Amino acid sequence: MVVGVSTGNGFKGTISYVQKEHEKNLEQEKKPEIIEKNNIYGNTQSMAKQMRFVANGNSRMSKPVMHLSVNFSKDEKLSEAQRQKAVQSVLKEMGVKSENHQYLIAKHNDTANPHYHIVLNKVDLDGKKLNLGFDGKREEFIKNRLQVIADKIEQEQGLKRTEGRNIIYDNTTEKGYRFLTAEEKAQRKPREKKVVLDKNLNKRNQQTDVKNEVEKVLTDKNISSPGAFKTALEKKGIDVKFSENKNGIFGVSFKTDKISLKGSEIGAKWNDINKVLVENSKAVQESKSVKREEIEKHLKADLYKIISLCQSVGSGAHVSGILKRNGFEETSKGYSYKVNEVNLLIKSDLENGIIKTLSQVRDLTAKYEERKAYEKKINQAKPLEIKPIPFLFNSKIKEENSKAEIYNKRLSQEKENIIKNPVREPFIENKDLINNYIEKTSKSEIVVNESKNKQENELSRFEQIKAQREEKSQDQDQEKRQGFRR
Repeated sequence: MVVGVSTGNGFKGTISYVQKEHEKNLEQEKKPEIIEKNNIYGNTQSMAKQMRFVANGNSRMSKPVMHLSVNFSKDEKLSEAQRQKAVQSVLKEMGVKSENHQYLIAKHNDTANPHYHIVLNKVDLDGKKLNLGFDGKREEFIKNRLQVIADKIEQEQGLKRTEGRNIIYDNTTEKGYRFLTAEEKAQRKPREKKVVLDKNLNKRNQQTDVKNEVEKVLTDKNISSPGAFKTALEKKGIDVKFSENKNGIFGVSFKTDKISLKGSEIGAKWNDINKVLVENSKAVQESKSVKREEIEKHLKADLYKIISLCQSVGSGAHVSGILKRNGFEETSKGYSYKVNEVNLLIKSDLENGIIKTLSQVRDLTAKYEERKAYEKKINQAKPLEIKPIPFLFNSKIKEENSKAEIYNKRLSQEKENIIKNPVREPFIENKDLINNYIEKTSKSEIVVNESKNKQENELSRFEQIKAQREEKSQDQDQEKRQGFRR
């Protein structure tokens, strides 16, 4: 729904226009219908005199006439009751009271889509001016107020929302409205521009062919950069040249073996093309999604590989370097990592985690080696000899035999313990340590690395501009050489 507005001083002329009195031969079914006369009666002249009489009650009012038009979307199928309800709501939201204001509502039927006109006296029956200010500003900003009113009616009455507004109704804000952000404006669909093709039939056909190929290429969501756009058209026999300044590309032209033309000649200005490329780029980024299960699967495999590499190098392994070579780049917020072309951020200290895990593995291995050496020593040990005891002077031998018996008993017990519980290589324990660390790390906080994605996009854009400038420089060098030859 679109509400137009104009103000003036002539009641009679406005009422006459609204009733289409100037179109004498208008067919009956196309003549306006008077929907409502509020606090006025009679013909055009009578209604104008009545409104003028009330308006003269406020000497400071120089333009008492307000002419409103209310148009609905041609794609929207509404009943007459729905349309009239919306029209009445416009007056109500403006603060117009039926008991104290004069207005005329007429319906125009001379177009495919019926629309409505309102002639309103801004001075009420008490001689007071209708407050038409907006946001603490004067009446000049009534158009902004009417945008908010129209948007509110659309939302509350379930009508089709009108695109292109810069200010909308928002009941969540303190004022009840808000202006669109730059991001919201950028997302709006560009208005279709009328393309004027050449009058020469042959040239017009050639222009149409180029235009169709450009549009076809832009429908491919994978075409998301100037370089890709240029390459795709060159495959179709259309050469693309970009015009650049210090800020980048600002214009585009096309050339075939039959015709050369600017983008504006076929409704393909660079700004419009670039908007489509940006949207395609967003679509590609959105399609580059990855599930958590897939992230964990890739992460586990890569961490196993890295830990194996560190173990093969030994205690002197440069963990941070091995991580970097295998796609883990350390940042201030964690480690940047990529899965299926999606840049991720792992919020975990991978380097210290791997170093700690490998240290625990080495400690277990060292304990195993110590225990193994001890078992070997026990197994190789022989029991002490129990000497015969002489009849005389036997106290010393008895003492030695007693110590030997104690030693032999302990040695026997240790050998039995070794037989029952032999030392095992810490393969399983080490594997459990590594598995537990990797499992814990795979469950850590992992988010999409937006800054990295943005950096890659900017780098890609830089590389495109660089390549274009290099190509342009080569063309200029070639032209100079050809000039020298001539």
